Amino acid sequence: MDVLCSDKTGTLTLNKLSVDKNLVEVFCKGVEKDQVLLFAAMASRIENQDAIDAAMVGMLADPKEARAGIREVHFLPFNPVDKRTALTYIDSSGNWHRVSKGAPEQILELAKASNDLSKKVLSIIDKYAERGLRSLAVARQVVPEKTKESPGGPWEFVGLLPLFDPPRHDSAETIRRAL
Repeated sequence: MDVLCSDKTGTLTLNKLSVDKNLVEVFCKGVEKDQVLLFAAMASRIENQDAIDAAMVGMLADPKEARAGIREVHFLPFNPVDKRTALTYIDSSGNWHRVSKGAPEQILELAKASNDLSKKVLSIIDKYAERGLRSLAVARQVVPEKTKESPGGPWEFVGLLPLFDPPRHDSAETIRRAL
């Protein structure tokens, strides 16, 4: 056999994602790594979570932080076309915002990222991949029109998160049997 194709998630890995906070990359001035994690958690489902949502909300000291001090207006669930989620919300001052998390390529496009930013992000994604890590990107937006239908202001590429899914204890044996 020359090539073995396999579904990795849950077959060769535990499907228990985590984020290495030390490797989080921030691309906005005045934003801290913890805020990138909070934005990612805000752009996650609080109930009926997939593995990524569970990992993002699980990074918070208290899962309730994902909606603390805000009023949810609309949640856009993940779909295979957009490859991202988004939350439209109102902050405690009455200002409207959106946060989104998803595939880095989609978030770069959403934020109309410059070539320089795109190259930098793709370089970091490659470094994550060399370590066996997946990547998740986060963006934010102000919605001055204060409607969920509004396109809002320009999206800002906020950060990049490394996702780790540990291998199952029997992965080596599973592959050996397949060969």
